[in-house]
Amino acid sequence: MRSGKSRLLIVALWLLGAKVGWAQDGLWLAHVDSLWQQGAFEEALALLDDSLQRNPNAAELLWRRSRLRVELGLRARDKERRRGLYRLGLEDARAAIAADSLNSRAYVAAAIAAGRLALVSGPRAKVELARQIRAYIDRALALDPNDDIAYHLRGRWRYEVATLSFFERTLVRLIYGGLPDASLEEAAEDFRRALALRERVVHHLELGRTLLRLGDREGAIHELERALALPPTEPDDTTYQAEARRLLARIR
Repeated sequence: MRSGKSRLLIVALWLLGAKVGWAQDGLWLAHVDSLWQQGAFEEALALLDDSLQRNPNAAELLWRRSRLRVELGLRARDKERRRGLYRLGLEDARAAIAADSLNSRAYVAAAIAAGRLALVSGPRAKVELARQIRAYIDRALALDPNDDIAYHLRGRWRYEVATLSFFERTLVRLIYGGLPDASLEEAAEDFRRALALRERVVHHLELGRTLLRLGDREGAIHELERALALPPTEPDDTTYQAEARRLLARIR
């Protein structure tokens, strides 16, 4: 009976146009997050778009919309649409930072969106975005040293920089001024720190991939098997697990 009354109250508030007043409330944000976890990106985006029309500077809404736009970009078949969604996602994350410069998740969202945009950008833009990504990650960790996603992103950044070829590294240094040094060992440590904070499929996958590059075959197999053993709880977990299976098949 109580749960039924609660649902009726929520519906009543919604119909009365009270969304603005409680858009920042944990219950409403939890609902949006639940839609994201279910992969209902369009539905969640519609809710955020509606609320942001009334409250355009709400950082908690902006970084969540950034995340949703990136998810939709990942699934877009057209390259230009994908790039456009990533760009909008980065704009949302930057707007969230402008609205609340102490919101660590806004910086995480900016790093994710910039990373995806870099993958579909030209060489010069890619290097500039790589610098921005590292700055966003460092700021996120300074604000919240217990954010597992931020450690994961730093690990990914270090992995990508560490695996640049000699030619690529030389080109970046000569033409674009270079990037900070990074190593696979540092990347592996970041993934371990992420796992210590929260076990996720993607953390195991990327640690396994990194250990494989380091020549630790048994360690890589262990991490990839752990990635497969976990139940999928996030929208991209099945994709990550498919990649873990592919890597395992390659090294066994």
